[in-house]
Amino acid sequence: MTLNQSKNNDRDERTLKKEEILDRAESAYEAVVAIAKEARRLNAAPGIYLMGDEKPLPRAVKNFVDGKVDYEVDRD
Repeated sequence: MTLNQSKNNDRDERTLKKEEILDRAESAYEAVVAIAKEARRLNAAPGIYLMGDEKPLPRAVKNFVDGKVDYEVDRD
């Protein structure tokens, strides 16, 4: 997975390893659901949460890996 983020009109690419994402979740499914919800939240108000031509999904992945996304799982 590659995370692209705009900086000063050029692209800065950082390759994430699966383990970086799974360190924050108990399963890949939980990670995907949390990242998708974060991307939807970011996309709801792009002028507030996203800068310039930044896309919601790469930003959501970055937020998740950086520990900025809190989530909980209902275990009923």
